[in-house]
Amino acid sequence: MTDKTLLRKELLEKRRNISLLLRHAKSRKILRKLSLEPEFRRAEHVALYYGIVPEVETRFLLKKVLKDKKLYLPAVAPKKSLMLRQVRSLSRDLKQGAYNIMEPKASCKKRSADRMDIFIVPGVAFDKTGGRMGRGGGYYDRLLRKAKKVIKIGLCFKEQLVRKVPMRMHDVKVDRVITD
Repeated sequence: MTDKTLLRKELLEKRRNISLLLRHAKSRKILRKLSLEPEFRRAEHVALYYGIVPEVETRFLLKKVLKDKKLYLPAVAPKKSLMLRQVRSLSRDLKQGAYNIMEPKASCKKRSADRMDIFIVPGVAFDKTGGRMGRGGGYYDRLLRKAKKVIKIGLCFKEQLVRKVPMRMHDVKVDRVITD
């Protein structure tokens, strides 16, 4: 196994060991911090993700964004890629997608990644320089490469911060990491 694979496995286990109650409290704290970020407050078009257990819970934030911004969530597309689709209603516009993650239905309007104001992304690990490690499929890296000028913010628990994420040429860094 590579260093990256071992690190991913170790951090996924750490994240799984955070109790449900603590994960909920930590998620609320992270989302409060994000909501105070000037770039987030100014953003009209927000690309976010539908958090799955045991990631940072985003459902509360999804509801908040829907009230005063335009919300876009990723949907798995051909060739191991993601596309962004606008969500206007969490109850009507989402369906169970690939990897059991809720994603927008095909009827939702597409918008290109470079037309977002801000990207909020998940990860398995982050470092202080913006290094990000996902689950290993490269889906987000391919999507984020299309949004070079868009501010990218990673959300994670403190347990997911590492000194240095092993990065490869195709890996995309985030501009900032928000944690509890």
